[in-house]
Amino acid sequence: MDTPESFERNRAELAEEIRRLRAASGMSGVAVAERLGWSQSKVSKLETGKATPSYGDVRLLLDLYQVPRVTREELESRARALNDRYRSLRMLRKRGLHRVQEEVGQKARRTVRTRVFQPTMVPGLLQTAEYARAVFSQPLSMAGTDVAQAVQARLDRQAVLFDEDRHFHLVVTEAALRWRMGSRAAMAAQVDRIANVSTLANVRLGVLPWNVPVPQVPINAFTVRDEREVSVESFTTHRSIAEPRDISFYLEIFQLFADAAVYGDEARAFLAELTREHA
Repeated sequence: MDTPESFERNRAELAEEIRRLRAASGMSGVAVAERLGWSQSKVSKLETGKATPSYGDVRLLLDLYQVPRVTREELESRARALNDRYRSLRMLRKRGLHRVQEEVGQKARRTVRTRVFQPTMVPGLLQTAEYARAVFSQPLSMAGTDVAQAVQARLDRQAVLFDEDRHFHLVVTEAALRWRMGSRAAMAAQVDRIANVSTLANVRLGVLPWNVPVPQVPINAFTVRDEREVSVESFTTHRSIAEPRDISFYLEIFQLFADAAVYGDEARAFLAELTREHA
């Protein structure tokens, strides 16, 4: 049964394997931290099960310890499965979605270039309070969410948009801007907010209209952070991908959608017309 208790047990077992491999390599925790550019506390938390290692973390450790292929594949599979459970919406709700928003904000502050493709809803970085409240109030996928805390945490992380050292390229489909999340007035305010953010020098906003031929079926939303991680969302999970080949694929997909989108004054004219329709 998939329970928080079984999750903690599996994480502890993986942590013990990581500790054992490090000991077998003859390296100290301090040496591992120095080689990987981590803090010593991170190594300690991963080895004691106090933190969940990402798939990328496990791959780096296995590379460092020169683990044989069979053992490596088994541990990578366990790390991938653990992270899938860690990021399941049910597990996230138990931890508190406001904490998840805080973690996403921390990732954004560590990222120089963020690319977002969103075919079905307004990206979290652009959401107004009313829109975010509607998102976190969905009866099925968000049941049990502390809505007020989640909304505030989402709004707080939007401050990163005003950091001129961070760059954002967002591509949003017309469908995402037409789906009604809340009242007409709320949708009009939301689209107007997007138009205002698009004027920031470090933000490039593309809109993909319905009447533009799409080069690829827009199956799901995703976010690429620099060229080191992709976050992919579904109804039940938020998955982080660190495999270089997969990241390259998502970068290519993003560029296809980005090339088909409209930008600048053309995008803002489109948004202004959509605002009037919603209002």
